[in-house]
Amino acid sequence: MNASITLIAATGPRDTTPARVPVRPLEPADLPQLARLHQYAYAGHPGQRKLGRAAASPDEGRTRTAEAASLVAYGPEDQIRAAIIITERDGEAVIDELFTHPDHRRQGLAEELLRHSMQLLHTLGRTTVTVTVEESNSAALALYLSRDFRRIPAGDSEYD
Repeated sequence: MNASITLIAATGPRDTTPARVPVRPLEPADLPQLARLHQYAYAGHPGQRKLGRAAASPDEGRTRTAEAASLVAYGPEDQIRAAIIITERDGEAVIDELFTHPDHRRQGLAEELLRHSMQLLHTLGRTTVTVTVEESNSAALALYLSRDFRRIPAGDSEYD
């Protein structure tokens, strides 16, 4: 099992320029396409959990999808190319998933989704957002660090 790192960032107002790619809120009708994309995006990654823990069947008490901040980047014919799924756990915003179709990686889609989602979280009154990333996922770590995420110290009781 790979070790993971939990990161946190302020959602405060930042770059509010319009999206460079088409972005829209995630809709319930997107779930079948998202599930296929997620499976394809993580093909060959042992231990990757299935999409939908929070998105498809939220636990009303502790975890629920934050629809207003969960987004998809799409292309022609509304084909989803990337998605970010934000959940709320005990009132805190958490990036549950951020993934891109392998054919559309390295085009800034994940960064665009992250940027817009953080702005939406800020407008919704969420001051921070957290994410847990495998230490071996250097691309994800680089993305989050470039957006001012910082590591939560191990043993920080507020986040344990």
